[in-house]
Amino acid sequence: MRKITPKQPVLNLGYSSYQYAKVMRWADFNTAMTFFSPDIDATNKPSSTDIERLKQFGVSSYVSSPITPGQTENQITQDVQMKLYNVHTKREKVIIDRQIWEYDDETKRWLLMSGLPKITH
Repeated sequence: MRKITPKQPVLNLGYSSYQYAKVMRWADFNTAMTFFSPDIDATNKPSSTDIERLKQFGVSSYVSSPITPGQTENQITQDVQMKLYNVHTKREKVIIDRQIWEYDDETKRWLLMSGLPKITH
C-alpha cells in the first residue's frame, strides 16, 4: 500500500463509514462482514458463534466519534458508542466499538480491520 494523498480517499471514507453505520443500525451483521478486509487477522475475524451471539441483539443507538490517525499512513481509528438491547430479555448494554479502517489502494476502498463489535467486554 502506498501513502494516501489528501483528496483521494476522503469522500470514500465518509461513504464507507456511513454505509457501515446504516448496516449496523439495522443489526445486519452478515452484511457488515462485507466491509471487512480479506486480510483481517484471525483474532478479529468473527466465528459463526460470534455472529449468532450478536444476532441476539438489536441496535438502539450508534454514535460515531471523530476519526483519529491510525498506526500507519493508510489507517484511521474511530470509536463508536453503541447501545445494544437483547431481543430476549430487553436489557440494554452500552459498548464502545473501536473501529480500525485501512485504505486499500488496489480496490480504492476503506476496509474494516477490527471485525465486528466485541459485546463480551
